[in-house]
Amino acid sequence: MYSFDMIPGNKAVKNSLQAALSSRFPQSILLTGPTGSGKRILAHVIAASLLCTGTGIIPCGECQSCRKIANNAHPDLDIIDQGEDDLPVSLARELRQKVYILPNDGSRRAVILCHAHKLNAAAQNALLKVLEEPPSYAFFILISEQPGGILETIRSRCTRYQLAPVPDKQQNITEFLPLAAPFIHALADANEYQMLVATMTMEKQSKAAFQSMLGLLQAILRDAVFCAHALDGRMFPMLEDDTARLAARVSSSRLLKLYDFIGILSRRTEINAAMAIQCAGLCAGAYQICFLSE
Repeated sequence: MYSFDMIPGNKAVKNSLQAALSSRFPQSILLTGPTGSGKRILAHVIAASLLCTGTGIIPCGECQSCRKIANNAHPDLDIIDQGEDDLPVSLARELRQKVYILPNDGSRRAVILCHAHKLNAAAQNALLKVLEEPPSYAFFILISEQPGGILETIRSRCTRYQLAPVPDKQQNITEFLPLAAPFIHALADANEYQMLVATMTMEKQSKAAFQSMLGLLQAILRDAVFCAHALDGRMFPMLEDDTARLAARVSSSRLLKLYDFIGILSRRTEINAAMAIQCAGLCAGAYQICFLSE
C-alpha cells in the first residue's frame, strides 16, 4: 500500500502536501525533479490520498479505494504513461472528455499524467482548457523531468512541487512500485491474465526504466524468500501481504529460479529493447516457473 514514507528525503515537500491534503488541495499540481527522485510513486501516494475513504491518516492503506489503487484497478484514477513517446493532441482531447465523467466509486476523480513535457503544443493547449475550468471533483497530477518543455500557461495553473535528488544520487527503484506491485499481486494470485494486464503497463517504458523495474521485482522476490524462512531485513513492508501470499504459494526454489530468470531477461533487454517482447516474456516465464510442472 502507498504511503508518504515510501518517498526518500524531501521532508518539506511531503509536509506541504500532507498539510494541503488536510485542507483544500489544489486541483492541478506539477511534480518535478530528476529521474529517480520518486515523482511517480509520490503521484500515486497523492492520488491514493485524494481517493481514500478511510479515516485518520491518509492514505489509510486499508479501505477499498486504497486497495484498488494498489492493484491498479481504481475506476476513478486515470494514469497516462506513454513512456518516451510523444503525447498527441488526440490523447489530451480524450483525457478532457474522460474527466467530465462523474466519479464511479466516490466523490473525486484523479489523473496522473507522466512525462507531461511530452505533450506537443496542440495537446498542451487542449489540456489547458480543462485545467482552466476543471470539474469540481477532478484533480490533475502532472509529472515532468523537463518542466521547461511545458507551456507557461499550463505551469501557471499548477501548484509546483520540486523534488530533490535521492541523497546518494542513485536511482530510487521504489519509483517503479506502481508498475511492479500489480504484477506481484497477480503473481501471488496465480492469475495469468492479470499478470499480462500488469505487464502491458510496462511496455511504454524506456530500456533503463524497464531494467530498473526488473531489479525491483528481484528485490521483492528476495523479500518473499526471506518471508518463507522467517528472516529479517525485508525491504518492502508495504508489500508484506503479497510477499507472504507468494511465499505460501510458491516454493523458495522456484522463487529463486524466477529471480535468476529476471536477471537473464534484464540482460536480454540490452540486446533487444522491444518492450512488448520482453514484457510478454516476463509474464510467460514467471507463470511457467512458478506454477507449471517442471
